[in-house]
Amino acid sequence: MPTHQQTINWYNKNAQGYTAHVRNPKESVYHSYYEKPAMYALVPNIKNKKVLSLGCGSGEDSSHLKKLGAKKSVGIDISTELIKIATASYPDCNFEVMDMEHLNFPNSSFDFIYSSLAIHYMKNWTRVFKETYRVLKPNSYFLFSCGHPIRYAMKNVSDKKSHISKLEILKDRKTKKIIITGDYLGITKIGNGLGSGLGSDNVITWRKSFSEISSEIFSAGFLIEQIVEPNPLKGLKNIFPEKYKKLSKIPEFVIFRLLKP
Repeated sequence: MPTHQQTINWYNKNAQGYTAHVRNPKESVYHSYYEKPAMYALVPNIKNKKVLSLGCGSGEDSSHLKKLGAKKSVGIDISTELIKIATASYPDCNFEVMDMEHLNFPNSSFDFIYSSLAIHYMKNWTRVFKETYRVLKPNSYFLFSCGHPIRYAMKNVSDKKSHISKLEILKDRKTKKIIITGDYLGITKIGNGLGSGLGSDNVITWRKSFSEISSEIFSAGFLIEQIVEPNPLKGLKNIFPEKYKKLSKIPEFVIFRLLKP
């Protein structure tokens, strides 16, 4: 299944606001103090290499890869409005509107492929992995992040007083009846709000177990070289101590570095 039309509409409608959000490090702290530092630490030597960013959004990651010495940095995204912003903002990079399930590039044409929090917009990740494998050169890496399978297996059971997320087994001692809250093993459709003040509509993401993700990875031919569950930067503690506390105990995202042998 391709990216949900609701998600595409959201990004096109909120492209300007979303861009302002991700470019403000004190507002998009899950990026600036958590996911991005961990992702950037895993980027291999790409000096004079040709690199591709899947789901590049407004182009910040493509620009970062270019600054790391990439000879050519290409970014693709399904949102026409975000690609317009990326193209205007970073003229030293190349951007195209494209579906990551159908990459319009020749076989073995990139030395490194990068994707930040984008693959989980697709239900069928195998198609993305196979296309990525096809356009990646042998002995090269595909680095991607997604929502953490455990964090997003939790069910929202919030009340008026508290925001509560649970993955729980509750067994009555007398009746032996079991109540399950959350779903880890199922492939779950999730509606996520992005950024404050960016509209009430949700984007649609898909959550999968580690076993399902690894099965789709291996079916495409990749090897898992590394899995990283990030820790927040210490600076987040001074800005948002409660978010720092949460991310230090329960991961929000997970990062995979895959090798095409």
